[in-house]
Amino acid sequence: MFGSARLQFAFSRSFAGAVALALLLLTAAGCSKKKPEFPESEQAQRLVSEARTALAKQLSDLYGTVKQPHAPHWLPIERGTEGSRFTGKIAGSSAVLDVPGIELPEAYPEGTRVEFLIPPEDLLEAAETASLAPLLADVSTVNRSQGKLTVSNVPAAAENEGLIAVHPNEKLERGQQLFERHCVLCHGVNGDGNGPQSRILNPRPRDLRLGIFKYTSTQPINKASREDLQRVLKEGVAGTGMPAFKLLGNHEIAAVAEYVRYLALRGETERQLALETEVDFGNERLEELMTDANSGPEREQAKRKFASELKDYLEEDFAWITLDVTERLGDQWMAADSSAAIVQPTAQRTEPLEPSAADPDVTSLANGKRLYLSTDLQCASCHGTTGKGDGEQTREFQKRPDGGTYETAGLHDSWGQPVKPRDLTYGVFHGGRKPIDIYRRIAAGVKGTPMPAYGAKGLSEDQIWDLVNYIYYLAGEFPDISDQDF
Repeated sequence: MFGSARLQFAFSRSFAGAVALALLLLTAAGCSKKKPEFPESEQAQRLVSEARTALAKQLSDLYGTVKQPHAPHWLPIERGTEGSRFTGKIAGSSAVLDVPGIELPEAYPEGTRVEFLIPPEDLLEAAETASLAPLLADVSTVNRSQGKLTVSNVPAAAENEGLIAVHPNEKLERGQQLFERHCVLCHGVNGDGNGPQSRILNPRPRDLRLGIFKYTSTQPINKASREDLQRVLKEGVAGTGMPAFKLLGNHEIAAVAEYVRYLALRGETERQLALETEVDFGNERLEELMTDANSGPEREQAKRKFASELKDYLEEDFAWITLDVTERLGDQWMAADSSAAIVQPTAQRTEPLEPSAADPDVTSLANGKRLYLSTDLQCASCHGTTGKGDGEQTREFQKRPDGGTYETAGLHDSWGQPVKPRDLTYGVFHGGRKPIDIYRRIAAGVKGTPMPAYGAKGLSEDQIWDLVNYIYYLAGEFPDISDQDF
C-alpha cells in the first residue's frame, strides 16, 4: 500500500515537473518571436538617461547585438576562423584590396564583411565622434588568381595598408547560435543566469556577466582559462543542472567557450563603465544636487552645470575610459591562459596510510584530519566535523559586502545567492573528483564563494595533499580504512 502511494506521488511529481518544464519551453518559444536584445544591467539602470543611452551605444559599438555579435580585435577572443586575418592594401581609390600570398576562396558568402584592424587609440583619434565601432567594408567580388578583393563602403578612417580580417566574427557567430540552442533557457540571452528554466534550478545557473567562474585550474587572482571553460562544457558540473555536452564536437565546444568569454567581457565592461559613470552622473548624484539647492533658480543652475559636465564627460572622456577598461580586462583574461596562472603542484601525493610528507611522525590521513579539524583552517566551521556540510557557519547570519546582514542564515556567494557547503560524505564534487581537482579547490578556493584559497594562506603542497586524502576518506573512497587505522 505504502509502496503504491509512494509510486503515485513520484509519478505525480514527475508529471507536474514535466508539465512545468513544457510550459517554460512554450513560454521561451513564444518569446523567441520577439527580436532578442541584451537586457540592461542593474548598474546601468542607476545612471541618468543620457548616460544610459551613451553606455548602450558604446556597448553596441564594441560588442554588437545578440544576433550579430562582434568583439573588439584587441581583446583575447578567438572570434574568427584561422587564416581569416592577413595584411591587405587598398589599391588607390578603387576599393580593391590586394592580399598577396593568401589563398582566397572562389567566393565569400553574401553579406561577408572586411574589418580594418587599426590600433584602438588611432581609431579614437580618427573618429569624429570618439567611437570604438569597428571599421567595416562589404566584400563584393573575389579575384582569386590575382589575390584581390573588391570591397565597397570603405570607411574614411581605414588605413591604406595594414591588417584586415575577412568575416572577422564567424566563430563568435557560430558560438552564439550554439549558445542560443543549448544554453539560453538557463543562462539567459545576456548570460545573466535568468533564463526561463532558472526558476526551477538549484543552484541557479551562473551569471556569466561578472566574469567569475567557480571551478578553475587557475590561481585565485586569475580568470578562468579557455581550457577551464571548455572542460565545464564537456563534463558539466556534477550535482547541478549544468549538463555535459558530450555530443558536441571539439570545434563546437570551442565556439561556445569563446562566446561565454565574450558574454563575460561584455558584462564586465558594462558593469565597470556603469560604476565609473555612476559616481558623478548617477540618478542619486543628481538627486543630491537638487536637494542641496535652496531655491528654484539654484536648482536650474545645478541642472545646467550637471548637463554641461555630463556632455563634456561623454564627448571627451567616456570613449577613452572605455578603451582603458577593455584593455585591462583583456590583459586579465589573456593572463589566465599563461602557464604561470595554472595551479600545478610539484609535490607528489602521499598514499593515505604512508607517513605524511608534511609531518612524517603521522600518516597522511592523520595529518589531513588534524588540519581539517584545526582552528587555523576552520574547515569544520562550514563543512562540519564529520564533513556533512553542517558547520556552525551554516546557521549564522552573515554580513553582506555593503555591511548589512543577509536575510537568510548561512553562506552566500558573489551573486548574492545562498550557498551550502559541500557534503563531503556524499562523494559528489562540483569541480570534479580527480585528485588534482580537489587539490585545486583547496589551494585556490572556489571563486565567488566563501571557500578560501588555502594555498595563499600558507598551506604547503604536502599539507594540501594530506587534506585531499582526508576528504577522499570522508567521501568513502577508502572503505577498508577505519579511524583506528590512523
